[in-house]
Amino acid sequence: MKVITRFAPSPTGFLHIGGARTALFNYLFAKRFNGKFLLRIEDTDIKRSTNEAIEAIHQGLKWLNLIADDKTVYQSKNIDNHKLIAENLLKNGHAYKCYLSEEEQSEIRKNCLKNGLPFRSPWREKKGIIEQLPYVVRIKMPNDGITEINDIVQGNVKVSNKQLDDFVLLRSNGLPTYMLAVVVDDHNMGITHIIRGDDHLNNAFRQFWIYKALDWSIPEFAHIPLIHGEDGAKLSKRHGALGVQEYKEMGFFSKSVNSYLMNLGWRDSEKELIGLDQASKIFEINQIGKSPSRFNISKLKNINSYFLKSENKVSLIQLILKRSNNSSSDFEEKLSKVIHSLIERAETVNDLIYATNWFNGKEYEKIFENKEIFKDEEIALLISFKESLTNKIIDSKIEMEAHFNNWLSLKNINFKHIGKPLRHCLTGKGSSIDLISILDVLGVEEIINRITYNLNNNKP
Repeated sequence: MKVITRFAPSPTGFLHIGGARTALFNYLFAKRFNGKFLLRIEDTDIKRSTNEAIEAIHQGLKWLNLIADDKTVYQSKNIDNHKLIAENLLKNGHAYKCYLSEEEQSEIRKNCLKNGLPFRSPWREKKGIIEQLPYVVRIKMPNDGITEINDIVQGNVKVSNKQLDDFVLLRSNGLPTYMLAVVVDDHNMGITHIIRGDDHLNNAFRQFWIYKALDWSIPEFAHIPLIHGEDGAKLSKRHGALGVQEYKEMGFFSKSVNSYLMNLGWRDSEKELIGLDQASKIFEINQIGKSPSRFNISKLKNINSYFLKSENKVSLIQLILKRSNNSSSDFEEKLSKVIHSLIERAETVNDLIYATNWFNGKEYEKIFENKEIFKDEEIALLISFKESLTNKIIDSKIEMEAHFNNWLSLKNINFKHIGKPLRHCLTGKGSSIDLISILDVLGVEEIINRITYNLNNNKP
């Protein structure tokens, strides 16, 4: 049997972090067995589905490198087939037309709940058609026994059939419900394994009976626990549950997001970080735990920091240039000098971009927006250091360090006397890399200009 999995999001919003993990696990499982990973957009909710959301899903999966092995399936294009299947279920007696009004349905449901019975419409046993009266098509669920599913993650799960209603397959407007559409599409796509959140486990018991009624092979189910926030509550935006594209904009690498998602339920965080290729060779879905995982943005940042340090420096510099909208040779040269130092203190690409603000351009008002008032003795030292550089030619970091240390010796002072005010004059406190590197990056002319600018604006 060739393994075929699918990721089937509804395009009613962005691709969130929970959906991304579901897509990742479907992708890894398919690749583990040399199978196919497919994408289906469940866009039958016309009022809530948007083209923007569809594009966000595609772009998010592309960024995560979770590329489907075939063309995207759009559920809305399969509605005629869904209706045909509903008609077949009517013909073979596994479904019936229900003409109940909303008021009648509400009253029956209330009584069923009161007596602990599943919803059953009186139309289940009636024959005939009422012309021009709206109706829904309901499935005939068994009255007795249990429904049992051997879930790869949850184990053997069962429910009494007395808890299962005669749910709707076709609405009164003729459109299919989710329950029907998902089964028909999964069958037509040849899906062998349905891997999704455990909030769909109750749906599985109901969808099981559609497969049975149609005499179709039932896929294997794997319902994975949801992701929670650190406080144990359902994951939301306040926990950092943003759209995948937002993590990209925040300066995370896609491989960092994928690696972190692998830690949420499958791999222990203590294990060595791995990429998609390696993960697809060892992924075991039955190793996923049954307990919800907790999303922690700090852990994601730690993983990103790891990949940041191992990133190709040339590629990283090009990324910073692109994201900074500054492709000048001067900026690139300065960036090349300090990239190793900047990386040691950064967790995201955005951290790197922020850390370059002090040498990215000469808009001093922006660089020195946090104004510092210097003491008289500090002003005297800054003027002295500036004068020591006048008409000096310094061509290397070694020469700059020698000049600075020689000046300290001549003034008979220690680094602590000049370090803080000089750093502020040169960076506006925008960088914590070592002072010699800062001096080397800026060069003699720029050092003089910045000290002059700050002293001219040194007013309370």
